[in-house]
Amino acid sequence: MMRRALVLWCPGWSVVSAYGDDSLPEVVPGVPVAIVHKGLVSECSPEALDAGVRVGMRRRDAHLMCPQLVLTAHQEERDRRVFDRVVIDLAQCVPDHSLLSPGLVAFHARGLKHFYGSEEAAARMLREALVASEPLATARIGIADDLFSAVIAAQHATDDYPLHSVEKGASAEFLSDVPVETLHDPSIVSLLLRLGVTTLGGFVALGLEAIRDRLGVNGERLYHLASGAGHTFLEMKQAPVDPVRRIELPEALVSVDQVSFALRVPVEEYVATLRSAGVVCTQVNITLGFDNDTTHQRMWQHSRYFEASDVVDRVRWQLEQCFRDQQGEGSGFPVAVSWVRCEALSPEEVSAHEPGLWGQGPDARVHHVLSRVQSMVGAGGVMTASPRVSRVASETQVLTPWGDSVREQEAPGPLPGALPSPLPGTVFATPIEVIVLAAGEEPVVVSEHAQLSLPPRALVWGSRRLVVVSWAGPWPVWEKWWDPTQSRFLHRVQLIDDHGMGWLVSAQQHNRWFLEARYD
Repeated sequence: MMRRALVLWCPGWSVVSAYGDDSLPEVVPGVPVAIVHKGLVSECSPEALDAGVRVGMRRRDAHLMCPQLVLTAHQEERDRRVFDRVVIDLAQCVPDHSLLSPGLVAFHARGLKHFYGSEEAAARMLREALVASEPLATARIGIADDLFSAVIAAQHATDDYPLHSVEKGASAEFLSDVPVETLHDPSIVSLLLRLGVTTLGGFVALGLEAIRDRLGVNGERLYHLASGAGHTFLEMKQAPVDPVRRIELPEALVSVDQVSFALRVPVEEYVATLRSAGVVCTQVNITLGFDNDTTHQRMWQHSRYFEASDVVDRVRWQLEQCFRDQQGEGSGFPVAVSWVRCEALSPEEVSAHEPGLWGQGPDARVHHVLSRVQSMVGAGGVMTASPRVSRVASETQVLTPWGDSVREQEAPGPLPGALPSPLPGTVFATPIEVIVLAAGEEPVVVSEHAQLSLPPRALVWGSRRLVVVSWAGPWPVWEKWWDPTQSRFLHRVQLIDDHGMGWLVSAQQHNRWFLEARYD
């Protein structure tokens, strides 16, 4: 038996989630915003539409049309995270829901009708709850006998008429004039268009037998959807647990121990709430609020999941780092902590982190030992090395505290002029000044045209002398040429000695040679 469905749709949800993203301070209400996916504009704000930006534009054309336009990449995780907050607020009115996608959620209309008196009253309540939770969002509501028809009805709603209700038994008639592109099956849609079938009514008119013979089981499924007889099952779930907990301290505190003691009980309650919902926290975003209206935010991650003591330790380490930075700036009066905000990023099912039959294995023991050492010596006492793309050997690795996330590069993608693979095995912390000699013991220099004056034959530093049998380069590197204070100009050369060992040297200012790394 088909169950009548009510669908709440928020058009342009990616734009709304961008406005709600704290990591995008330049995105504020009133500023034109566009979401870019695969180089094209997928969604844009009303301000961008008024400026002439349209969906499907290339990002360059959109910027030419609206120079003040802010472009941000499409992020499914951000859309889901922001919409989870809305679902949590809607749970005050509707306990169960079926999340179809970020910005699109379905409910059983029968229960809402009985509780609120009518379907229209339930729709009005949901719209008011949505606006109260997210004022920038708009609601379109569709009601029909099946889920597919309800989604199409919500998409047919407008600002003037935000509710589109299809009468019982009228789904087939409602869908008859809908374009076949709404089936979202490129191969079948392409075939239907070549046959001259442009609407769902025309598709249904072909007959079930003919569609089954030509398109198989998938065609039969689409036939039932187009005829308004789709039996899509709604998987109802309760609202997710609120991953954010803001803890107001009883008074502003300046001692790390005082803050840790005040947080112990609230953090234990916060972690217990997550566990009661069947999830655990593997990444937590901790924000410290000070009495001078400043904040300090940092993201921490755990190889397994955070216990309450782990979260308190991260707050201690983060606060100690803030106080050290403050002392380095020479401030005479220490700032006091007024509140602490914890946000579990992408909580995971607790079943995925249950211990195995023989325990967690060596990785868990290693993490336990290193975390224990870190709790005694501080966050910066245990570091992890990770590779990084760079033009200079000394910058090809980055050290991060154990358990902390590796920060992404500011400009993701290939870096022009970066060191080619394989990277050197040994990188000298301090480059060693050397002398590169030619066959006649003459110093080798780099000319203005980025060429070596003579073929290198020896590499000398101190009392050590290596015979060079092969070489390659030079490759010039000129970074930030527009800023004389931060500009860097050098030439890199690869050398191989008579023992088969590779070396990376660079010629810097005044043709001074430095040994940067060794290819072990």
